[in-house]
Amino acid sequence: MKNDIRVWRKSDFSDIRSVIWNTWTVTYGAFIPEADLQSFFEEYYNVEALEKQLNNPDIVCYVGEVDGRIVAYERTFFNEEEKRQYVASLYVVPEYQNAGFGRRLMEKAGEEAKRRSLDKVWLGVMVQNHQAVEWYRKMGYHIVKEEPFTMGKTTVPHFIGFVPVESLESSSKRISKTHES
Repeated sequence: MKNDIRVWRKSDFSDIRSVIWNTWTVTYGAFIPEADLQSFFEEYYNVEALEKQLNNPDIVCYVGEVDGRIVAYERTFFNEEEKRQYVASLYVVPEYQNAGFGRRLMEKAGEEAKRRSLDKVWLGVMVQNHQAVEWYRKMGYHIVKEEPFTMGKTTVPHFIGFVPVESLESSSKRISKTHES
């Protein structure tokens, strides 16, 4: 089984939409009605919206693949005004969660931040998404504030915070740094 993380391309759009939708229904379906998920999905993840993201130099997206099948997706963006690197989206289909894709995608976000000489990766996560909140906390997630987030007609509480870039470096890089000291 060959798995890889790579930068996305236009030919991935259909598979990315599938990863997002499949993940949302499992993760958010318990607290956001499907009609609201659908309207948000069609507005923000239609092909035209994805093309705009692909052509935006402040946005870098990655996919995770298993034997050529896309099973994970991450969208990062740099906010010039705030001088912050964000993870706007990170989704791994349920059957490949706990296979290391999320961690490797977060490492990519850390590389993007480091390239800009930033020491944090910012992200938001829905409060009711307990599994994700705990997963990010294990990486060092610091919650700074709680804000509302609206999908369709449903508004839910949303944590905003950051993960230190240092905690996102791959273990091989951390070991190498330790030996250099």
